[in-house]
Amino acid sequence: MIEVLKTFQLAIKQQGHLLPLLEHIHTRVNLICEQNTYQIFMKDREIFILHDSKETQTIPEIRGDLHAMRQLLTGEERLRTLERNGQLSISAPIRTTLLLESIFYLTKTQDHIAKITNF
Repeated sequence: MIEVLKTFQLAIKQQGHLLPLLEHIHTRVNLICEQNTYQIFMKDREIFILHDSKETQTIPEIRGDLHAMRQLLTGEERLRTLERNGQLSISAPIRTTLLLESIFYLTKTQDHIAKITNF
């Protein structure tokens, strides 16, 4: 899972067109997968990955298995589609959910984009 998160983090940095989405964001998102908790911390055009953080404040949370998380973080599938299919659950306000869905979906890894363009 940490490899997928690092790939996601790198993909966001390489795709400058996404940085305006992160410009005024100060949020943390818990990703809970296979008994592990990871946090994505977004602040002023930067994204940080925290593993096993003890931060317990009320923050948005996404739960699911490794396959669903991988689909989300690589942009293969949309957040709300995975939620609707029962593969992920999310607890966040709708505005936060839509923002996260945009960020995850628009940050497709280069491998996935190559598959699309070579079609």
